[in-house]
Amino acid sequence: MTDPRFAPAFAYVHPVFWPWLWLQLWAIAKYQKETGQHFLLRITRYGSVHLKYASDRPKPKPKNLYKYEAPAVPAWERPALGSDLPIEFAKDTQPFILNALTDALHATIAELRTAYREPAPNTS
Repeated sequence: MTDPRFAPAFAYVHPVFWPWLWLQLWAIAKYQKETGQHFLLRITRYGSVHLKYASDRPKPKPKNLYKYEAPAVPAWERPALGSDLPIEFAKDTQPFILNALTDALHATIAELRTAYREPAPNTS
């Protein structure tokens, strides 16, 4: 046990009981390495190790963090172009939305026409 974490424990225990302490700490370190669990230990002067508290076991890490979940309803069955709007609302507002989009498009095109009305300079 050359791990520096255990140096204070060996300094506290009488050297006669070091083999007993080493055996218990080796078993705890092996179990901790297998499970990933952490422990709060209480050690006596005679090398006895008592577990005071144990942490929760960590959840195993998934092999792949991304997991695709298919939607419950296919996209072509959703109303209003895949949004969560009720179908009645989508049918009623569709003309208004399309009119607003075309008005915005016409306004943008008009601004572009005024900006680029002059002919391009001849750079030949």
